[in-house]
Amino acid sequence: MTNTSTQHTYWLAWSATLLFFAGFYALLVPLPRYLEAIGLPDWQIGLVLGAFGVASLLGRPLSGLLADRWGQRRVLLLGAAALALGACGVSLTTDVRLLFGLRLLQAVGYVAFTTAGTALVVALTPLEQRGQRLALFGAAANVAITMTPAIVSALLTVAPLETAFFLSGGLALLTGGLAWFTGRTGLTQPRLFGWRALWQFPRQLWLPMFVTALFGLGFGAFFQFLPLLAERRDGLDAGLAYTCYGLSIIATRLLSGSWLDQVSLARVLTLATGLMVAGLLLLAFADSLLTLLGATLLIASGGGLFHPALLAHHARLLPGEPGRATAGFYVGFDMGIGAGSWLLGLVLQWWGLVGMYLAAAAVVAVVPLIIHRGGGGERRDFL
Repeated sequence: MTNTSTQHTYWLAWSATLLFFAGFYALLVPLPRYLEAIGLPDWQIGLVLGAFGVASLLGRPLSGLLADRWGQRRVLLLGAAALALGACGVSLTTDVRLLFGLRLLQAVGYVAFTTAGTALVVALTPLEQRGQRLALFGAAANVAITMTPAIVSALLTVAPLETAFFLSGGLALLTGGLAWFTGRTGLTQPRLFGWRALWQFPRQLWLPMFVTALFGLGFGAFFQFLPLLAERRDGLDAGLAYTCYGLSIIATRLLSGSWLDQVSLARVLTLATGLMVAGLLLLAFADSLLTLLGATLLIASGGGLFHPALLAHHARLLPGEPGRATAGFYVGFDMGIGAGSWLLGLVLQWWGLVGMYLAAAAVVAVVPLIIHRGGGGERRDFL
């Protein structure tokens, strides 16, 4: 491809990713509210929301393989179609089994699209520009979360919940239209290997993946259950909180980029833990917009630190297999969100919002105990 066509394809992929995340994030506010409105108990709400983790475990490694064998465009189209079907079908049923399946379909779309989109950018970008291009590419998702939940929250003041599900599906269809023109860039013939090995990650990734999952649980407590917190505490504005999150994490990534390369991973993760635990504790007792936004700022700052630091660390552990290393990171993170949503849904059922956020804070607080030896602050081998 010429440089001009490469640039064109890159920006097509960026624009498609912005639309895709807008469609996916359009579900953040209405989906938990819909599940509550149809009378599902809290543990079933957590069950449906937690379908995300199942899709990640099954779909993330497979999506990478299919992107190589089929070409990224086909997997992008598959992801867009899955999100469209999964979103539009929600308002047509109140059966928890069907809702679980639809959430699973949404998550399959997310996993397929994000994996193929990242692979496409890697294929388009020379090594010496890859970090910068991937950082810019990732900003598409941050822009989407900064704007979409707030717009959807405003829309739902004058429109029924079902409107948001069809909006999400429509944005997914537009995404597919843009993805169609990205072409067959990056199609390769990978070496053969056993299908069972697809989900068997090297031993050196196990502990980092577990740490990533702990952070994922804490992030999921904020991200998945925020609309319920806003609804149950005098109608706090979840859309505004998501906007605050998007702006805060963009600022954190811009301000901390060079610092992350100069300090140890242990220090980065310890600081990220402190920020996230403080934010979750504040959420447990948040009863005003000011405290809600303060908690959001803390959690976004922690996420802006641990996410790139752990992703880079996974890649360092498997220098010859960046795709597999990236899949390992996201499997750990998404499983933390998914399985965490199931567990936190049960805690929410038994002990309410306060107990749920306290439990999430306690889980994330375990991270420094894993990455340090005793009280001496020495780092474990995986760091």
